[in-house]
Amino acid sequence: MKLKVFVVTLVAASLSVSVAVAAPPPGKGKPATAGKPATAGKPETTGPTCKPKVMVVLKGTLTGMTASALTVNVTSGNRWGRAYDEASHSILVNEDTTKVRGEGKKELDDLVLGDRVLVQARACKADLLAEGVPPVLTAVRVVAHSAAA
Repeated sequence: MKLKVFVVTLVAASLSVSVAVAAPPPGKGKPATAGKPATAGKPETTGPTCKPKVMVVLKGTLTGMTASALTVNVTSGNRWGRAYDEASHSILVNEDTTKVRGEGKKELDDLVLGDRVLVQARACKADLLAEGVPPVLTAVRVVAHSAAA
């Protein structure tokens, strides 16, 4: 009887050890640490498919428009928008994906020079933290209000 209990315990222990030391499938598992390689499939930290992305919020006045870009004189922004403060910046827009809202405005053509705008865009966190020129933004949402009277 003692032999059967010993054999069953030995089999259960060997199965649990084999499961515990099995390697994760490619693209899964913990990220790289000092001295250890990263797991395959880790997302890029810069470029269009980067992770993590953060929301950049800019407030300012609309000073120029083309079919594919808005020029905004930036007066303030959130933490990630600080790189764009106190200057005029060109922000790309896409007619299909950029939403325009505010005071009945629904299209990019409804915007008027001098409108107060709030622009929301997504950017790579690493690109914003890097020294030098901040990355070009593509607006996700533009909230516009008539110029203050």
